[in-house]
Amino acid sequence: MGEDSKTGRTAELVALGGRGAKMRSMLRSVVKVMTTSDAPDYDQPWQTEGPDSAVGSGVIVQTARGPRVLTNAHVVQNQVFTEVRRYGKSRKFEAEVEGVGHVCDLALLYVEDPEFAEGTPALPIGDLPSMGDRVAALGFPVGGDRLSITEGIVSRIEMYPYAHSQRNLLAVQIDAAINSGSSGGPVVKDGKLVGIAFEAMDDAENTGYMIGAPVVRHFLRDIEHGIQDGFPDLGIVIQELESKAHRRSLGLSPNNHGGVLITRVVHDGSAWGILEKGDVLMKLDGKRVASDGSIRFRTGERIDMSCQVTRRHVGDVIPVEVYRDGGTHELQIPMKPPNFLVAEDCYDIKPTYYMYGGLLFVPLSRDLLMTWGSEWWQEAPSELVSIYENEVRSASRSEVVVLQKVLADRINQGYHDFEAVIIEKVQGTRIRNLKHLIRLIESATGEFLHFEAHDGDIIVLERAQVAKRSRSIMRRYGVLRDRSDNLQERKLAESIPFAGPDRRRAKTAES
Repeated sequence: MGEDSKTGRTAELVALGGRGAKMRSMLRSVVKVMTTSDAPDYDQPWQTEGPDSAVGSGVIVQTARGPRVLTNAHVVQNQVFTEVRRYGKSRKFEAEVEGVGHVCDLALLYVEDPEFAEGTPALPIGDLPSMGDRVAALGFPVGGDRLSITEGIVSRIEMYPYAHSQRNLLAVQIDAAINSGSSGGPVVKDGKLVGIAFEAMDDAENTGYMIGAPVVRHFLRDIEHGIQDGFPDLGIVIQELESKAHRRSLGLSPNNHGGVLITRVVHDGSAWGILEKGDVLMKLDGKRVASDGSIRFRTGERIDMSCQVTRRHVGDVIPVEVYRDGGTHELQIPMKPPNFLVAEDCYDIKPTYYMYGGLLFVPLSRDLLMTWGSEWWQEAPSELVSIYENEVRSASRSEVVVLQKVLADRINQGYHDFEAVIIEKVQGTRIRNLKHLIRLIESATGEFLHFEAHDGDIIVLERAQVAKRSRSIMRRYGVLRDRSDNLQERKLAESIPFAGPDRRRAKTAES
């Protein structure tokens, strides 16, 4: 709706906490964000998909370095050029991304021109609202070019998987409409910022989500200290312990209804070498853990225990209490970022790949899985999806290597139909990750190279023929280098003149 509508004025009075000049002053902090991006192409990782445009919202906040624009990370993901325009103004200003937290879907933009924020108050950050509180969402959704204000009630507060990163973080559900273009806009109560709009529920009307003020503060503190994506992870897999028989079998007191069973510990994660499979986690950071994995949140409220972990920062130390071997033990866990076997969505970086004799090797990632379409969990190979959903990093495998496809040539004849094949061994040695595969290939001395797939299939290439034909194969398919920049452990190979196929047609979408 437009800013002059009757409903919009009502929302301003109730949620913005003021009339007249005070209200207009707050509205001047709202910003429209316009982004041109160039996303990587995970189907052909040596190139990009081409320019795309998106529109979102933002708000001016005060930081230690001065006023900045706070918005969603997904509004500026893979950006190559960004502009912002304040509410009530016609001029656009160029902005640069000063800091981004893709885990929490937040970004901070800096506008060099001092005229942009001149005379504009930064919106103060308030506290997490309570259930039943009335709030207003401000932004620039599709359907018009001017500011829209919608109001709603806080209906749920919980740990929720953010679509941008798949991480469970604190989120607030509201029944105010959050539409395309609203992303990054402020949600306000009593004249203060209490959240940032970022998602809408597809199968429900007027149901949206905002990133709560505690997550916003966490992000801003991380950026101030030069840290990006500083939300730690405990690095364990747990099972609820609501079964009385299960609890008795572990030796737990029948009068104690707390604790969850640790079934796996992620290699090199926060808890690695401290917690063990079979431990029962009883307390986390001073809070008792219930048998369903919840902890006390606020008066009369409970929330998943992961909330307590994500409130902390990377480098903090969390005390825990576990039940082990018939007794309780108090331990200290230094907090680290998550250490996934399969990488979640990545942004602002180019895909990782390595090519040898027309064989394209990549690490298994969610981005790769999404090349199978919007319903990739049904369309992608079941073994890849199963690894993504169920397996964790181990000492013997830190990354799953996939033969994504074969660029056809006479030296790889017989394997042209191989696609999305998990590679387990090279020259009989089990591989730990893609860098290990490269070292095994480049240190080989025999006449042939043998690759063994997850299903037992064998691929054999003749090393001398690969050396003769590799540049020709790359030139034919428009591949500039045999590996991505992050794998250039030797001097960059001389670039091959690009004569590849046209890029995909760019598509337009709004955030």
